[in-house]
Amino acid sequence: MIKAIRTNLLNPLSPYKTHFMPNVFISFENDIIVSISSKKPQHNWQDLTHTICLPGLIDAHVHLSQYNAKGKHSSGLLEWLNTYIFIEEKRSQHETYAHQISEHFFRETFAYGTTTTVIYTAPYFQACNIAFETATKLGARSMIGKTMMDRNSPDYLQETTQKSLKESFQLCEKWHQSTPLLDYIFSPRFAPVCSPTLMQEVGKYAHKNNIFIQTHLSENTSEIKWVTELFPEANSYTDVYARNNLLYENTILGHVIHISETELELIKKYNSKIAHCPDSNFFLKSGTFPYEKILDKGIKFALASDVGAGSSLSMLNVMKMANYRQEKYIVSPSEALYYATLGAAEIIGKKDEIGSIEVGKQADLAFFQTQNLQEKDEILSELLYLSSDKIAEQTIIAGKTVHQKNSTK
Repeated sequence: MIKAIRTNLLNPLSPYKTHFMPNVFISFENDIIVSISSKKPQHNWQDLTHTICLPGLIDAHVHLSQYNAKGKHSSGLLEWLNTYIFIEEKRSQHETYAHQISEHFFRETFAYGTTTTVIYTAPYFQACNIAFETATKLGARSMIGKTMMDRNSPDYLQETTQKSLKESFQLCEKWHQSTPLLDYIFSPRFAPVCSPTLMQEVGKYAHKNNIFIQTHLSENTSEIKWVTELFPEANSYTDVYARNNLLYENTILGHVIHISETELELIKKYNSKIAHCPDSNFFLKSGTFPYEKILDKGIKFALASDVGAGSSLSMLNVMKMANYRQEKYIVSPSEALYYATLGAAEIIGKKDEIGSIEVGKQADLAFFQTQNLQEKDEILSELLYLSSDKIAEQTIIAGKTVHQKNSTK
C-alpha cells in the first residue's frame, strides 16, 4: 500500500548545500520512498503542509542506560562517572528497570525526530538484550552494544574478560541484523577499563565479521594521563587502540578532543570515524572539539547527544551546540544538519539507505513545525536556534509512524 504526505522538504546534499522543495508529495510503499513530486497523487495523502520535513535525525553516540542521569553536575568526566553514572548503570541489572528505561528512551528519541541511534547499554547481558527487544517492539532503527569493562571498574559493573567477550559475542550472534533495522556494535567503554586481551579479541571478531566498534578517545585530560600510566609502551592514547586492534574503518571514536597531529594521522590511516558530542563536552567542561583540524584531515564525523552527559536527546539542540562550542569556526545550519543526517549515515555505513530523502531510500522522516516555511536559510536557522526542545509533529521509521504529537499512543 502506497502512502503519501504533502509537506515542505529540506534535504541535505553536502555539508554546504541543502535542497529546499516546498509543497511536495513524498510517497512511500512499505519502507521505501517511491516518489517525490509536486503532482498530487491519485491515492489518499496526509496533509502536513504546515511542517518542514527532514530526513530522520541520527544520534551517533548515546548511552541508553544513562538516560535518567542527565544533569548531574560534576567537576569532570572521571568524578562524574564514579559519583553518578556507574551507580545509575547498576540499576539496569534489574529487568523491570531495564524495560522501563528502554521504553522511555526510545519514545523520547522518536518525539525529537531521531530515527537512528548508536547506543551503549550498561555492562549487563539483560540490559542490552532488553534494549534490543524494546527497539524491535517499537520499530526503532538502532545499533546497540553492551558496554564492556573488565578492569579498574566498580565490582558491580566489572566482568571477567571471558564473560565480557562471551556475552558480547552471544548478543551479536542473536541480534546483529536480526531485522533490517537492527545491528550490533561492540562497545569497549574506553582503554582504562579494558584489558589488552579484551580489546584485541573484540577487534579480531569485529574485523572478521565486519561488525562496528565504538569506544571513547581523548575526552578529558585526566583520562589521558591515566591511559599514559596504564599503557607506558604506547606512543599515545590513539596508539593504544591501534596496537590492540580496535581501529579500523568500522570504528566510531567518541569525543576526540585533546588530540595530536600524529594521532589524527593514525585515525586517518585506519579510516576510523568520530562521534562529536558538543553538548556533553560543554557540560563536563571536557574541552573544544578540534573541528577545523578534523575537516582538514578529511576524517569523517557525525554529531551525537552523548546522553547522559548530554543534557537532551534532541539532535536539534546538538546541532545548535555544534556551532556554540566553536570559538572561531562558524558551523552553518546547513553543515550541522548534514552531520546529523547524511554525514551521520555515512559514518555508520548506511548512506545508501538513510540520511537523506531520496527515491529508493528508506522512509525515515521527521516533521517539524516552524514559523517560516518559505526561506530555506531562515527555516534552518530557526530549527537550530529556536527549537532545542521542539517536539516533532510526526516521526516515521521505515514507513511506519512511531510518533505523532498529541497522540495518546
